[in-house]
Amino acid sequence: MRVRLLTLVVVVAAVASVLTGSAVASGPAAPGKQVIDLNCAGIGPVTVSVQRGQNSKGAGQLVDMKGHGIPVTVIFTVTDTTKSTVIDSETQLSGGGNGHPNQATIECTGVIFQGSASDFFGPQLPPGVASTDQISASVDAFVILKL
Repeated sequence: MRVRLLTLVVVVAAVASVLTGSAVASGPAAPGKQVIDLNCAGIGPVTVSVQRGQNSKGAGQLVDMKGHGIPVTVIFTVTDTTKSTVIDSETQLSGGGNGHPNQATIECTGVIFQGSASDFFGPQLPPGVASTDQISASVDAFVILKL
């Protein structure tokens, strides 16, 4: 149960990281924000400036180009790559699945963490995961892109 809660906290933080930020004209990431590299269908690699914090919601600002993305669906997956096992997968839907139903979305994907299980989970590891196992946390987001 503790692993599920920890994973949920990480999911919320990751979703906030991918989906949040200011929707103003783009430029370098402002102080207090973090940047995430994603690959988006139709436009290729992009860097997104996002608000820090697990309770943040909103659009992710594109860095070094004008525009922002509004999240509709986000799938966050944690994989033990040492054992080729999915540890957890969570889906977040805008508006409980009813947000922005008539707007076209594009898919943006990225890896937001790669490293040891002990670095990702801390001292309380999920069952069957060794501290030295390699973990990959990835995001698959469907966003409304506004350029």
